[in-house]
Amino acid sequence: MPATVSIALCTYNGQRFLELQLESLLAQTVKPDELVVCDDASSDRSVEIIEAFARRAPFPVRVWRNARNLGYVRNFEQAISHCTQDLVFLCDQDDLWDPHKIEILQGLFESEPAVGLCLHDFVRINAEGGHYENELELYGERQLRSVDLPEEIRHHSIRAFMAPYPRAWCGCMMAFRRDFAAVALPIYPGKGHDDWLLKVIAPLTEVRFHPSALVRYRIHTTNTNSQEVGHSAWSVFVRKLRRRLDNLRRGYSKKNFYRLVLDRIATSDRAVRRPELLEMYRRYT
Repeated sequence: MPATVSIALCTYNGQRFLELQLESLLAQTVKPDELVVCDDASSDRSVEIIEAFARRAPFPVRVWRNARNLGYVRNFEQAISHCTQDLVFLCDQDDLWDPHKIEILQGLFESEPAVGLCLHDFVRINAEGGHYENELELYGERQLRSVDLPEEIRHHSIRAFMAPYPRAWCGCMMAFRRDFAAVALPIYPGKGHDDWLLKVIAPLTEVRFHPSALVRYRIHTTNTNSQEVGHSAWSVFVRKLRRRLDNLRRGYSKKNFYRLVLDRIATSDRAVRRPELLEMYRRYT
């Protein structure tokens, strides 16, 4: 019997693109077994759109509405905690899924029971859904593309994602077996949920990368993880620096991040498959 699927969708003032994303979920060749939605105290029509969708969706849609804004990391933490099926697919409110995304990744998990985490490629689109043409400001960071990955890494890509250089994949480009939530939650508040999940889960399981672009990743001025469209490189740098300094003030340092990753992994009853990753983490502490 195929593994069942939960989609964890987080929304916050997402009415501009939300309906299009929901339609792409509805168009999946393999339907999810549930859609879990956590709305982060939106002031627009996001919840109304979700509730209308729930009335016509051919699968259960469960909605939680936060009384106050928690921020996207805690909101995803909450959404994951509410998922009840075998596999968890993370979902942003403004992207578009390839119709075969669930079918392909579900099949990969089924064919390789040892795999606990899958990542896949993506293409960028602009706010109107067309080709994204703006040059991305990377500040010397190396951006990975699936076409640049050696064949070995395409099929077992953990080396590409484990660093030490930054990765180009986000949470909406990953799916994992829900039983890993027991060790991954709660999520470290000073980093993105995607990086945390990757760093905690990867040493404990096999990881696969699917080179197909299964998400059209929309870049616009208001998405949470935007490329800062319309802003100068200098203003983007300053905003990132301020965010980093604020994290340091709160104690959210790189050292503390990796210390907690190691502590969390140590509490898991799973056999650690990748001691070389743990050794790399220790170097950062």
